[in-house]
Amino acid sequence: MLIETYLLEQFEAVARRGTLLAASEELHISQPSLSRSMKKLENELGVSLFHRENSKITLNETGKVAADYAKRALDANRELTERVIQFDRSIRTVSLGSCAPFPINELVPLLQEHFPGKTLSTELQNSDESLLKGLENHLYQLIILHEYPNDKKLFCQRYLDEQLYITLPKDHPLANKKSVSFSNLAGLRILMATGIGFWMTVTSEKLSSPDLLIQNSMDALNELIDASSLPFFNSDQMLRLGYRVPDRVSIPISDEEAHVTYWIACLSSEKEKFRSLFNTVRSTVLRG
Repeated sequence: MLIETYLLEQFEAVARRGTLLAASEELHISQPSLSRSMKKLENELGVSLFHRENSKITLNETGKVAADYAKRALDANRELTERVIQFDRSIRTVSLGSCAPFPINELVPLLQEHFPGKTLSTELQNSDESLLKGLENHLYQLIILHEYPNDKKLFCQRYLDEQLYITLPKDHPLANKKSVSFSNLAGLRILMATGIGFWMTVTSEKLSSPDLLIQNSMDALNELIDASSLPFFNSDQMLRLGYRVPDRVSIPISDEEAHVTYWIACLSSEKEKFRSLFNTVRSTVLRG
C-alpha cells in the first residue's frame, strides 16, 4: 500500500499545528477539504487516527505513532530529493564557496582550465562555519577559508594571503604613516561595500557602525570614492591588480585580524577529483 505524499504532508501539518483550522491556514486549503483528506488517510490505513468530538479532532494514540512515522517518511523523501539533486549537480557543476571575494576571482580561471565544460557555481559566505557546513552537506565541492580547518575529514591546501589596507587622501593626517591600526581609524567615516565576506565581520567588530558607510554595490561605492575624499578599505591584492585612485595613498592596517591566509579545502573523499587543481595551486604558492 502506497500513501500519497500530499496526505502525509497534510497529516503532519495537522499533528504539528494541533487543529484542522491552523493546519488548513498553513496549507492554504479549506478546512472541509483537509477534513476529507484526513478521513481518506484513515480509510487507506484502515485505522482511526483521531478522537472526534463535535467539530474538534485530536490525535489518538495510533495517530500519534502515525504522525511520527509520517514525519520520518517526509524527511526521508526530502533527503532523497536533495541528495539526488546534489549528486546530479556535482556531475555537471563545480560549486565553490568562499569567505571573501578576492580568492574567488583568482581561482575561477584555474577551475575553468581544470574542469572545461563544467558549469562553475560560486557563493560568498561571511563565516568559515557556514562554508564547512555547506561542504559537509554537499552544497559546495570546494571552499575557501580564512583559517586552517584542523579536520581529518578535509583535505586543505594553502592558497593566498591578503592584507587589508586603508586608502586615504594624500593630505590626510594619517597619510604619512607606514602602517595604522584599527584604533587609529576610530571616528573616521570609511566607505565600504557589501559582499566582502568575513571582512565585514572583522571591520564591524573593530569599528563602530556609524563609522562604516556601507554601500550596496561596487558602482555606488566607486561613485562616492570619485565624488568625495572619504577613506575606503583596500588590500594588497587589489592594489596589485591596479585598484588605485589618483591623489590617494594606501596604508596597511597592522592589526593581526587585518592579515589573512586563505585555504582551499575539499572533502578528503574527493581529493583525487581535485588533485590536479591542488597541484597547480601548490606550485603557485611555491613560486611565491
